[in-house]
Formats: sequence, C-alpha cells, structure tokens
Amino acid sequence: MSDDLVMAATEWPTNAAMIADVARLYFWDDDYNVLDCTFGKGAWWRCWRPNSLTASDLRAMPEPYANVMYCAGVDFREMPWTEECFDVVAFDPPYVSVGGRTTTGIGEMHAAYGMDGAPLSPQGVQDDIDAGLAECFRVVKKGGIVLVKCQDYVSSGKLWPGTYLTLKAAYAVGFQLVDRLEHLSGPRPQPEGRGPQKHARRNYSTLFVLRRPRR
Repeated sequence: MSDDLVMAATEWPTNAAMIADVARLYFWDDDYNVLDCTFGKGAWWRCWRPNSLTASDLRAMPEPYANVMYCAGVDFREMPWTEECFDVVAFDPPYVSVGGRTTTGIGEMHAAYGMDGAPLSPQGVQDDIDAGLAECFRVVKKGGIVLVKCQDYVSSGKLWPGTYLTLKAAYAVGFQLVDRLEHLSGPRPQPEGRGPQKHARRNYSTLFVLRRPRR
C-alpha cells in the first residue's frame, strides 16, 4: 500500500496534519479563496496553508501568518460577506457541550480558543452548528467545499449523536456529502470520582467534506 494514500481513519498527530492531507484531495487550485470562519489560533493551518486565507472569529486574533486577511468580531452564525464569496470554507465550531460538569477539560479548551461563550447544552451547541452550516452554504460558491468538524459524545449519561445531527442539518440546507474522515486520538484521562464506565470512550472526531451543488 502506498504511503501517499489518504486514509479515511487516521491517527493524525494534529488537526493541521489532517487538513494537509485533506488539501491534497480537495484543494486543487492554489488560487482558491478560503475562509476559516472559526480561526481561533489558526491551528488548522500550521502544516499547510492556502495562498488566500480569510481568518475570522468572534475575538481579536494575533497575526502569526503572512498573507492572511484577519476579520475579528465575526459571528459564524451571521457572517458579513455576500453570497458565494469563497471557494472553500473551514468550519470548526464548538461541537461538544460543557454542561454543568466541573471535571471536564472542554471548558478550558473553549476558553483558550475564544469559545468560552459556547452553549452549555448539547442542543444549544447543535443549534449553533446548524446556524453556522446555513451561513457556510450561503457564502461558499456553487460547487465549493465546506469542511466541518463534529463529534458524537456522552452528555448527562446519554450519547449525543453529533455527527448524525450535523450531517442531517447539512443535507437540510442543501449540501452534498463528498467525504468523511475520522481523526483518531488517545482518549482523555477519566476524571477521578466517576462511576463505572457505561459507554465506549469516543477516541475520534469526524471531519465532513461537504459540497454546495453547482445547480
């Protein structure tokens, strides 16, 4: 088997390594105009970066990269751009709810990336994802690609089907599914004081490659 093949389920060391592989498959044109509407600290682009990248997020951002247009204070649920502006949109929203737990590390991760205002409930998180998908569909060109990260997870003792709900919302606004990649990773340590395990640990997250139809 060739080492150059991109596999659907891979233990990439980082999201950036995964995006570099995705770029080999779906970024055919070096002049693609790319929007990352959840830029955070720009972690997706540390291994590979397009020539034209617009970076937006709710908070002011540092400028670690040259040739990147920064737009601070942009809410992915209501973006300022007109329809069909971008060839590719990268969408990595908060996709796991923090809830009322004090033992989770998710809240700290959200805060580090300027997402500490994310909803606490799974439905609230999903509502934001759905709204963001609708905006991504609006601003991407016909035939354009949208990359969206999501995950299934356990909340209040119940499995929340984040991947199913995200794909359902994507179909509802008109996207086509092009590809699905599973980013394998080591599970976080089980917090002290937890009872016996009742669900399989989720040691992966999902990246959907979506396309807005040409017609």
